[in-house]
Amino acid sequence: MKKILNKFNFILGIGLVLIMYFPGMLIGELSIILFKGIGSIFNFIINFINDILPIKSPYIRGFTDIILEAFVLTFLGRAVGVYIIIYLPIIIFRKFTKIKINWTPAIILLVPFILWFGGIRQIERYAELFEGVKLVAISLGFALGTFVPLFYAYLYSKDKVDLYGDYK
Repeated sequence: MKKILNKFNFILGIGLVLIMYFPGMLIGELSIILFKGIGSIFNFIINFINDILPIKSPYIRGFTDIILEAFVLTFLGRAVGVYIIIYLPIIIFRKFTKIKINWTPAIILLVPFILWFGGIRQIERYAELFEGVKLVAISLGFALGTFVPLFYAYLYSKDKVDLYGDYK
């Protein structure tokens, strides 16, 4: 009986990842809003300091800053969401239970699920709203924010790295 349970232990991992998908994506979107708020506070401080200086700063918020902001916000928001989706179940099961789960099938099934529901439709929506370079920045941020956490989750599930990304 234990052999049969060990062969099908990946089903529990897939179920937990599917349960964590919606909260993870919601927390990822909320983190983007939080990062935008922090960025607008910094922009307000920079603009305020620029307004009170007798000699104006040559710093002007330009196209490069907007592109970098789109990349960073998309990357960080997506990474937070994916970390919640995959790392939270792995950490909970590793710390609080003695059940060994094969997380690789859950990670593999999560890739097309995230790409379709979270990525391709979102990029199609942004394709109509933004210029080409900003679309590339958002797409690159999405891809890195999705695959970097999944890669580290795979390594963490195989005991090759610790929780902080340091190799063992």
